[in-house]
Amino acid sequence: MKRSTKLLLTAGVCFAAGYALVSNRQLRVNEYTMLVDRLPQSFDGKKLLLIADLHKKRYGDKFDNLINSCRAAEPDYIFFAGDLYSRDETNMAPKIALMKRLRAIAPTYYVLGNHEPDNMDNCEALCFRLKQLGITVLRNDKTYILSQGRAIALYGTQLPQRYYRREDFSHGKLPELDKKTLDALLGESDDSECTFLISHNPFPFPAYAEWGADAVFSGHCHGGIIRLPLIGGLLSPERKFFPRYSKGIYETVTEKGTASMAVTVGLGKFRLNNPAEIMLITLKKR
Repeated sequence: MKRSTKLLLTAGVCFAAGYALVSNRQLRVNEYTMLVDRLPQSFDGKKLLLIADLHKKRYGDKFDNLINSCRAAEPDYIFFAGDLYSRDETNMAPKIALMKRLRAIAPTYYVLGNHEPDNMDNCEALCFRLKQLGITVLRNDKTYILSQGRAIALYGTQLPQRYYRREDFSHGKLPELDKKTLDALLGESDDSECTFLISHNPFPFPAYAEWGADAVFSGHCHGGIIRLPLIGGLLSPERKFFPRYSKGIYETVTEKGTASMAVTVGLGKFRLNNPAEIMLITLKKR
């Protein structure tokens, strides 16, 4: 091999490695607008932060970079859509301190991802502590968010692990979540209410919409890990290529109208051409 060719290859490898390193350190606040058919007028223009999939990332001492970005966005609400930590983490103190700082910015709502339930002792202790801090933990529960006397019904799922993986941690054919299962987990939705759903897994979006969600907030897919120009995300955590939902705002039409879903690329894990994001969503009545 010629010396010039070796130099070009070396330069190419160095550039790729450098780009990957930079891509994994970037953190962006990406702004989106979500249209909601039945949004109460008093919520029109409200802003919420959707964050998820922190795993083992730090973003500065005591998460200062992450907190500063969240504070600068001036949200009305914060939704944390699961995977606050990775399944092999045992020290919950830093994550609890982070959530306390988020709660100081805006009312904060948290659901579990697929990593937390793999260590139920940690999970139960974390949820107990977060509730003590005033954070709303939704585990197949319902609450309300209020504005000027109007309300949105807010649900959060804790999906069984079989919808993420098999017992041996393989990712063969997994069951599909349907409305009947959501009715059993969450109860039937009320057609008279505008209904939001925080659920870590975005892939059952059609089932969420059929169940009655007007708006869904998810993560899990890490933006497809590697994003390809004109194509999008390459791979899902289930080792499936070109996942249908990986980043941004999606819509689907049901008998009741149009349902919307926001999917954040999340904060942690390896990524390429796929900067971590805090998703700043402005709600608008359609």
